Amino acid sequence: MKNYISIILIGIIIMGLTFSSCDPNGPDPSETVIEVTSDITSPTTWTADKVYVINKVDFYIENVLTIEAGTVVKFPQSYQFVTLSGSGKILAQGTSEKPIIFTSYFDDSHGGDSNGDGGVTIPAAGDWGNIDMNGTHGSEFYYCKFLYGGFGTELSTLRLSAGSMSTIDHCTFAYNRGGVSSHYYIGALDADGADSETTITNNTFYNNILPLSIKSEIDIDNSNIFSRDNNTTQYNGIFVSGNINKNTSWLEDEVAFVLTSSSTQIGIGKILTLGDNVVLKFVQDAELTILSGETSLINHEGQGVYFTSFKDDDYKGDTNGDGVVSSPNIADWTGIFLDEYSEKFVGYAEWENILYNDPNAVVK
Repeated sequence: MKNYISIILIGIIIMGLTFSSCDPNGPDPSETVIEVTSDITSPTTWTADKVYVINKVDFYIENVLTIEAGTVVKFPQSYQFVTLSGSGKILAQGTSEKPIIFTSYFDDSHGGDSNGDGGVTIPAAGDWGNIDMNGTHGSEFYYCKFLYGGFGTELSTLRLSAGSMSTIDHCTFAYNRGGVSSHYYIGALDADGADSETTITNNTFYNNILPLSIKSEIDIDNSNIFSRDNNTTQYNGIFVSGNINKNTSWLEDEVAFVLTSSSTQIGIGKILTLGDNVVLKFVQDAELTILSGETSLINHEGQGVYFTSFKDDDYKGDTNGDGVVSSPNIADWTGIFLDEYSEKFVGYAEWENILYNDPNAVVK
């Protein structure tokens, strides 16, 4: 009799455990979704077992925020901008198997249906604003995905402003905005205001409006990718601005480098090295001045190297984003000027690989 009772009790326990571990609805969403309503003012870690929803207007990171591999961070439309300040730093070190996701609140494919509408809403470019490094140093983004950002006039999704220095490696930028505002070309990854020691390597850009803008002194190797499954970007290029006052190398040969300043200088004694098959395009009336002459532009006559108009789709595709609406013409841009510091030649370069510049620029 005692054995019979024991068997019944054991069965009841097993049934209880079975029902408790097989909840068809999974964990309580309130236990997995964290509403972030306060700034980061002390060292903080976000863990991969949670989805973090930034539910605060003008969210500031003023101390170190460590984000574990596999963590999902979402942004509702009403709570869009993240700004680092003071000793703020983001250490987001994902892996290829467990990337860190920064995405729209409406993105059910990452972190589930966080807004609980059963898929009624779908994510779109510009659903949230951006993460602004704001002059801070030392943030690291490895194996992160930045999706559906670029709200408002700032257009960028990850912004390195005010001399910020960060490492962005093996990250994906997709379905973001970026674009053109007045005469400024703003990338989904906007490093136009970054420190020249910023590292941008092994990243993938596709289905953005404009992928990448950089300060002209940032080295760019040939490791970044600007398409996936034939999906590229409307303004598919690397948009650079500012003068070059340190030795710099541009090696990317999948897309063109676009010089967006009306006048760009390579400083006295400084060198810009180009890889083979690198193309430089110039916006309307733009000019490159090399203060120490042609020896400061290494490999300027290298294999596949060209200097041409922003409208020239024959070299590295449709960089100005208008399909076949525009076509290049003589005098689209001014030329490459070799300044008086040159020992060989003073005036505008006449290399055979310079296309569509103004042939009369020397007499302007």
